Amino acid sequence: MESTGKAGAPAPKHPEQIVYGRNAVVELLQQKPESVEKIYLQFNTAHPKLKEILITARRLKIPTGKARMEKLTELAGTAKNQGVCALITSVTYYSLEEVLASPRNSAPLLVILQGLEDPHNVGAIIRTAEAVAADAVILIEGKGCPVNATVHKASAGALSHMRVCKVRSLVKCLDFLHEQGYQVAAADMDAEKNHTDIDWRKPTALVMGAEGSGIGSEALKRCDSVVRIPMAGCVESLNVSVATGVLLYEAMRQRLG
Repeated sequence: MESTGKAGAPAPKHPEQIVYGRNAVVELLQQKPESVEKIYLQFNTAHPKLKEILITARRLKIPTGKARMEKLTELAGTAKNQGVCALITSVTYYSLEEVLASPRNSAPLLVILQGLEDPHNVGAIIRTAEAVAADAVILIEGKGCPVNATVHKASAGALSHMRVCKVRSLVKCLDFLHEQGYQVAAADMDAEKNHTDIDWRKPTALVMGAEGSGIGSEALKRCDSVVRIPMAGCVESLNVSVATGVLLYEAMRQRLG
């Protein structure tokens, strides 16, 4: 199983740092590309150095985004940012193999997030995952929002305790977990089963899809169970972090029962 990161100390209180300036970011990509969460560039990337940074980031599958100069100045703390800022993190990522080798529970529980864009959702899910003693939260490399200060704040400190993994491919990750004896569950509003209809006491990986787009078709094919959360009111669905909380607490209810 190809994953990224390795075990280490808990995440610090302020996991986000900024490196700015063309030469500094080029050097960062050459020396420590694994530390880069995302690169923000000005809208006009005609400068050769900015083009080089963009091409290198794409080759390394590092997320990039366009930003106005006001935003870049805010990130860098100076207007002399030369049109580029790299967000780096000192969060220590665990490999999936390390998590599986030292589970918290006799029947491990993993939470996999496919490309969530809202850092408040990611932080809230990490907080809930820690509250139910899940074994790890797994992110897909290059997809979704970076693990930044907003994620840390929304987690209410849980990021310092929850093991976070990054994997390069969700499909390969699910195939690997099947080989290790895990069942894979996912949520979908059109599913036939309720979330209470499956056995959450088994080693389980719960996959939650991105806001709006949900879970990709190839990943859904690899899910052993797709469940829905019954709705009695006028709304059709729940916020992804709320839905994850409902599912995780059903898992904990069954496991404690």
